[in-house]
Formats: sequence, C-alpha cells, structure tokens
Amino acid sequence: MVRIAFVLPGGRVTIVMNVPLDSRPRADRFQFSLRGLLFWTLCLAVVLAILTALANAIQTARRSAISMASQSPLNQLQLALQNYHLVNGCFPPAFIADDDGTPMHSWRVLILPYIEEQALHAAYDFTEPWDGPNNSKLAGRMPSIFRSPSESESSSCTNIVAITGPGTAFPGSSSSKLTDFIDGDSNTILLTEITGSDVPWLQPRDIDTRENPLAINDPETLSISSVHWRRPYVVFADHIRAYAVQDDIPPDALRALTTIAGREPITRSKLIDQGYLQ
Repeated sequence: MVRIAFVLPGGRVTIVMNVPLDSRPRADRFQFSLRGLLFWTLCLAVVLAILTALANAIQTARRSAISMASQSPLNQLQLALQNYHLVNGCFPPAFIADDDGTPMHSWRVLILPYIEEQALHAAYDFTEPWDGPNNSKLAGRMPSIFRSPSESESSSCTNIVAITGPGTAFPGSSSSKLTDFIDGDSNTILLTEITGSDVPWLQPRDIDTRENPLAINDPETLSISSVHWRRPYVVFADHIRAYAVQDDIPPDALRALTTIAGREPITRSKLIDQGYLQ
C-alpha cells in the first residue's frame, strides 16, 4: 500500500492507492538489474563498433580517392614537359639565370603555355626577377596543377618540384633532351611532390641534389615526401604514369633514378619487382 498526499487550495487531501510492490527478494532484483545493465552495455558496444567501422571505411575510401587524384598534377605536368620537348627539342631548364648565374625564372613559368596558361605567361615579365615588382603580383595566381589535392589549400606555394643538379634531367640553366638519357627515359625521374611546402611557385627552387640529400619523407630538408597516410609520387621521363615510392628504397637506387647517364645497373622495372615502386 502506498499513501500519497497532495496539498490543494482547499486543504490537504490524502489518497491511498493499492500499488503492488516488487515482492521479489532484494538479491533477485539486483540480479535482474545487472543483467539489464550488461545487455545495454553490450548493445552500446556493438553500435560503437559499427559506427567506428563505418567511419574507418569512409576515411579509407576518401583517402583512396585523394591519393588517386594526387597523381593527376604530376601526370599533367609530365605531359606538358613532353609537349615542351616536342616543340623545343629539349626539356626546359630548371631555371633561367642572369649574367651572374643567379636563378631568375623557374621551369614552372616556362611551361605555362603548355598547361593552357598563356595569359599568365604573357603577364610574366622576364626582364625582372621572379619576385620583382610586376611578377610579385602573380604570386597568388598559381595554377592548381602545381598543388596536390592531399596538401593544404594554397594559391602561392607549390608542392610539385623537379629533381635538379648535375647529371639530372634538370641540370640547371642548361637543358637536357631525351637523346641525353643514356640510362633510359624509363629510369629517370623528372618530377616529384613535397609535403608542407613553403616554395613559392614562381621561385626557381626545387630539390637540388647538391644541397638536398636524396631521401624519402625527410623532415629536415626538401625531400621527396607526402602526407603521412600515403607514399609520395614521382613521374619518369617516358610516359604519363605516377609511381609511389616506398620509404625504405635504398639510397643508391633512389640516386640512380635521378641521373640521366649514370650507367647504373638499377632500373625502374627491377625496383617495381622488389616492391620499392608501385
């Protein structure tokens, strides 16, 4: 029996209700509550596991799509370089230098007409340095082709660079042509990507093998690198196809892939078979 009292404006009213109480022993009621708690805990764990698996699947699919899209800028630029070579009989130099040998203009500016950026190329002033008064106005007009989709948005800094230096496809202010590639165009890297770039797209700056030791994902220097959840891509001189480079590729093998006439026995096909390139 349960006694319930209400205080109304007219006075106190007491209502007596016959409410059956749980007459089970206290131990039984506790056991029932414990089973219920375990049941709902299990249900919650299952739901959380399903949501986690779904979130991971979505993230994996998203990253896979971004990874595929990240090959596109390199492939398009490889095609642009091939077209430049077809028209001019050689690849563009890594940079155009002044009379003192100081780099003034980047290969990225030279290929603008080959990536449908004729107007931007016409607006560039080759009589002043890349960061001169006029050219500085173009710093924030970087074509999207010079940025990987996996990198942070930027209209001024590129994460697509060439491998430059003596013996590479971009030796400096001079140009190379495919007939110079004694090692074979299929065994020579042209371009790669870098992550977290602070390289202005107009600046004649790339991975110079004299200044930057060739390495993969080296945070201490400008290196072949990418976001942490995938491997960085490179493109070779022979065809439009980006390859992912594994972190543990031997340094001598990586070095061999940057020379055009080093006559090393290392080839791209061997490295693919060994799993260093994918």
